[in-house]
Amino acid sequence: MKLLEVKIEENVMIANNIFLLSFESEYLAENFKPGNFVNILIDKESIYPLLRRPFSISFVEGKRVYIGYKVVGKGTKLLSQKSKGEVINILGPLGNSFLIDKFNGKIAVIGGGVGIFPLVGLCKELKNRGNKVDVFLGFRDLNSMFLVERFKDICDNTLIATDDGSSGYKGSVVDLFKANFSKAEYKIVFCCGPKPMLKAIKNLNLPVKCYASLEEKMACGIGACLCCSIKGKGDKMYHVCSDGPVFDIMEVEIE
Repeated sequence: MKLLEVKIEENVMIANNIFLLSFESEYLAENFKPGNFVNILIDKESIYPLLRRPFSISFVEGKRVYIGYKVVGKGTKLLSQKSKGEVINILGPLGNSFLIDKFNGKIAVIGGGVGIFPLVGLCKELKNRGNKVDVFLGFRDLNSMFLVERFKDICDNTLIATDDGSSGYKGSVVDLFKANFSKAEYKIVFCCGPKPMLKAIKNLNLPVKCYASLEEKMACGIGACLCCSIKGKGDKMYHVCSDGPVFDIMEVEIE
């Protein structure tokens, strides 16, 4: 983990209010593991936003690091207005990572909304280890879709669900996954997305291990504050930033 000053290489909108930002960092590229995130100080010259914002690392190519985000508030709005050549202050890589191994069988990866971003790097690494990977991606509609072609280039099968049926399966990505789970012998499941999606996956009580990357509001990013605390089994408490963001989905409460 290091504090880094990096220059933005690209910061472009790739779907409705969805942006892909990239910069070069040899350190982050060499130390990145799928599931890691960074904390970005969006404007060090201003008192606002006071706290850093956490963003998942989507993938790396050479020395270039890619981060995806959605404009949902003042902080991300300010970030979306930054241009090539501007400098941002980054702390990372932070958090744990997804389990990367060679599994004896097919792997299912499920993503929804901006939770899709960190799954690009995950699928890439799983394929590099010789796995067969099916990815299930859920979007609101056709105009909200992003990075689909990149997933198609990486994965064995890319299955799409949209709420309105404008592309692929009409309905939730969890229902799409359920329809295919019985047809395939998946050995492990990875997922990232909004809480309702993760809760629905947890309620499936899958007969295989399922690991989820959780999204929570964070302040420090290193486990020193209680901002991102969540409940685990029994009396256990976890910090998403330092104990996660990746957890066995059955070991944590998702509300």
